[in-house]
Amino acid sequence: MTAAKQPIATLSGPALGLATIALGLASFMAVVDITIANVSVPTISGNLGVSSDEGEWIITSFAIANAICIPLTGWLSRRFGQVRLFISSLIAFTLASVLCGLAPSFETLLACRVLQGAVAGPIVPLSQALLVAVFPRERQAFAVAMWAMTNMAGPVVGPMAGGWITDQYSWPWIFLVNAPVGCFVVAAVLFVLRGRDTPTVRLPVDIVGLLLIAVAIGCLQVALDRGRTLDWFSSTFICVTAAASALGFIGLVIWELGDAHPIIDLRLFAHRNFAVGTVAVGGGFGLYFAALVLVPLWLQTNMGYSSTWAGLVTAPMGVFGILLAPFLGKWVRQTDARLFASLAFIAWAGVAWWRSTMTTDVDAATIALTCLAQGVGIGFFLTPLVSLSLVGVPPEKIAAASGLQTAIRMMSGSLIASLAQTFWDQRARFHQTYLVRTLTPLNDQTAAAIARLKSGGFGEDQAWAIVARQLDVQAHMLSLNDFFYFSSFAFIATLAIVWLARAPRKVS
Repeated sequence: MTAAKQPIATLSGPALGLATIALGLASFMAVVDITIANVSVPTISGNLGVSSDEGEWIITSFAIANAICIPLTGWLSRRFGQVRLFISSLIAFTLASVLCGLAPSFETLLACRVLQGAVAGPIVPLSQALLVAVFPRERQAFAVAMWAMTNMAGPVVGPMAGGWITDQYSWPWIFLVNAPVGCFVVAAVLFVLRGRDTPTVRLPVDIVGLLLIAVAIGCLQVALDRGRTLDWFSSTFICVTAAASALGFIGLVIWELGDAHPIIDLRLFAHRNFAVGTVAVGGGFGLYFAALVLVPLWLQTNMGYSSTWAGLVTAPMGVFGILLAPFLGKWVRQTDARLFASLAFIAWAGVAWWRSTMTTDVDAATIALTCLAQGVGIGFFLTPLVSLSLVGVPPEKIAAASGLQTAIRMMSGSLIASLAQTFWDQRARFHQTYLVRTLTPLNDQTAAAIARLKSGGFGEDQAWAIVARQLDVQAHMLSLNDFFYFSSFAFIATLAIVWLARAPRKVS
């Protein structure tokens, strides 16, 4: 083991404030980039001369590389040191972002997105580990609260920022905007942590574990991202990738548990709180992220909202997270963290139930109000669960634990969001089939609607096309209601899992 010149010490005053801002910005920038390109795919595809289906690989390539590299954070930080790895990742991420913005072709952009996703992997878990390290022990829960706020707000801000930047400027700027932020964060971290780092250990490279991670996570991410467009298991490609992923995960677990220097420390799950907290974080975040994907999609495809307006009406969900962050750390430290996590799941279950009663007459103010209420759950979700998960984990393993939990959280988000979109589409077809039975000229209401449209100057075919479009809108509304109805019960079930963890004061 090689000791650093100086260990990472707690900071105070302006140095602590600068470190908090820099580390929070780094985490926020990395999380935002997961979703910032989502709404810009059609524009990017058109400008670079590829189809929208091909353009989706801009998202998939980043997600695959990111998902593979996040769980490697623990091994890499032990090998190179947390501060050195963090700064190197930030520099590489900033350069990769600039290369994405300057990419002259789709192939170049794809390669740069793979690089960007890979080097972004360690940023989020290490930002948490470094925040905990520089804060005094009595304020570490506050540090986790600030980190959690940036992680939960990022997926909300990403699509909104991407849509606005693409509409007002041009798509390269969704990547180039990272350059000044990245430069500031690198300079700030170098200033406050210069000459300090964690001890390093010259570990042998677990080549087999690395290859199994690449196969397991890479194939899973491809199956999740492409499954909906390829009709899931009716596609040979999806069947092959899903099977390869399953075999990869089985092999990974067997190999890593038997290896003396595993690249992923699966023994962390021997800590009861870490295991329970990770399951609760994965389930809760997956359901939250699925709603975050479906609501803007529904607003834009069925309710006529622009991407900017869809972002604006969903933006209030971040309000409570910002307001609660300064206080939540103290509350969690003084009270049972399971109580606050339960409040998050109760709030989300209530909002899901409320949304299951919506109709197509719902206005923007009501949608914004549901998002504001959803923010209560966001505020109380990640901070208590992360704090609960890390109780009993040795300090030198916090980076590894954070990386593993972050990877599982992001994979859960991708999995449940993909399944939710499939559910939404299939249930919409089910409701469409039922509603079509009422669409006959012999039905009084249908005949009256057609007559009104024809009297307004529409032809027979045009009138029926308008009615069919409205039927599709209603079917998707009913399908969305079904999703939120089931989500409300799923949130309650996940809430029960939280109480399997031990209260912090009872953990040795």
